[in-house]
Amino acid sequence: MKDTADIDRFPPLGRRPEATTITVRDLIGRVREGRLRVPAFQRPLRWTAEDNRRLVDSLWRGYPIGSLLLWKRPAPEARIRIAESPVDAPEVRDAWWVVDGQQRIMALAGSLLDLPNRGARWVLHFDAEQQAFKVGQPPLERVDIAIPLDAMGDLKRLGRWIREHDPSGEHVDRIEEAQQRLLDYSVPVYVVETDDEGPLRAGFARLNSTGARMRADEVFDALLGAPASGPSLDLGYLAAHCKQLGFGSPPRVEVMKAILAMSGQDPSRRVESLPEQDLGKLVTQNDAAAALSRTIAFLMNQCGIPRLRLVPYPVVFFILSRWFHIYPECEAETLNLLARWVWRGVATGAHERAAVSRMRHQVRAIRDDGPAAAIDRLLSHVETTRPLAPWVLHRFHHDNARSRVEMLALLAAAPEDRAGAVALDTLLDAHRIAREVFMPRDVAAEDKELARTAANRVLLENKDTNLQKELRSWEAGRHQSTLATQLIDAEAFAALANRDPGAFLKQRANTVCAAVDALLVERTGLNEPELRPRSHYIELEEEE
Repeated sequence: MKDTADIDRFPPLGRRPEATTITVRDLIGRVREGRLRVPAFQRPLRWTAEDNRRLVDSLWRGYPIGSLLLWKRPAPEARIRIAESPVDAPEVRDAWWVVDGQQRIMALAGSLLDLPNRGARWVLHFDAEQQAFKVGQPPLERVDIAIPLDAMGDLKRLGRWIREHDPSGEHVDRIEEAQQRLLDYSVPVYVVETDDEGPLRAGFARLNSTGARMRADEVFDALLGAPASGPSLDLGYLAAHCKQLGFGSPPRVEVMKAILAMSGQDPSRRVESLPEQDLGKLVTQNDAAAALSRTIAFLMNQCGIPRLRLVPYPVVFFILSRWFHIYPECEAETLNLLARWVWRGVATGAHERAAVSRMRHQVRAIRDDGPAAAIDRLLSHVETTRPLAPWVLHRFHHDNARSRVEMLALLAAAPEDRAGAVALDTLLDAHRIAREVFMPRDVAAEDKELARTAANRVLLENKDTNLQKELRSWEAGRHQSTLATQLIDAEAFAALANRDPGAFLKQRANTVCAAVDALLVERTGLNEPELRPRSHYIELEEEE
């Protein structure tokens, strides 16, 4: 069964690849002329400057660097990028497209071609005295014996550099020998001719899902994203779609998990392990975008979570995407219960990412047997018979789930400054949403741990980094209601005015904890009846 699935998922090529060789000189020439292109399914360039240096050093020493797999097909006129430098490429009828070897090809082209505004990781030089390749431009004191590698990529550029720097005859010999070794190095190449993109994508995914594995979203794009023709599932497009809705751009991996969940697959599974018949059952891009739109609207409006950066446990994002794919329209009572599921999972820790098996069970709980049955199964995963424990402040970090709950409690107070409501977008544009009132240097040793909690954080945008100075300029009577929106009561403000950080932090810690407790009680609805849609009660009466 597994062998059959592999044949379906990795279809054979109609013709065997043509085996040949190409010199580095001709290879980088093809890149420069736009006759060698990078298809959309390739992963982003990850090699560092040191990786690029090691490859060039291997060529110089005559070490094997592996073969390249290329795909022969037409290429349109386009603006392409070589080592981050834009290049206008003409239409080519018999271009080579990279299937395997992109990092190596771009390391050579990026460092040896004469490119304006190349990225720093492709800037290398050869020290003729030390006979060594090094990262970066030559040091000023060695500019006459160390040559930039892009000057070695062409005989004319090399001749010009020699005339300008006048190195010794011995150094010229070493540089010319190094250039010859690099440019005349022959690389084994396999060239495939086929009109079917599928086998090439599958082969690329297989090559790059063993050894130095691609990320799961990169394999997904290799198999399913942005083909030359036909339907696709473009993770980048869907992430941008979420951003356009004002929610923020989710990581591509999270979008991929959402697609798998919508399609009834295990979100933790790697795409290349899916049988062909399951790949064929994945949701369409339009359906995925629609479900993500409903998920975002629900989180923002029903759950009171206005941005992706404030979702305590991101696992709910792709579980909810499955819900809204299966149940695009829900009655208000069902949405209210679904919001309670979100918050009960937050309060009880049921949504912790580490609990992979629990996540799988919750995805499977959403079946198409009706929203009433599905919501009951979801709620059973977050049940608790014990009252919620009083909130305790831990060390604050914007990416921590507890800290995000605390920020949501601060937001629920509708924070204001002296000019009016604080704009969330303004806070999000700043690197930190919740900023410190006191810097560590302002706090006594015995209060430093408390200063690292949400007791020392406010949702306040101010050009001055000294927020305590800004807050002390407020007036207790005149700004009492404004201070309350920042969870600063009269006792805490008095301590602030008296320059007593310890007393301020202790009092505000009590206020913040009380605000979180109130938020969780309200949004989990543990002390309230579970109202169902009216149709649910009519059905019960009919059964009786």
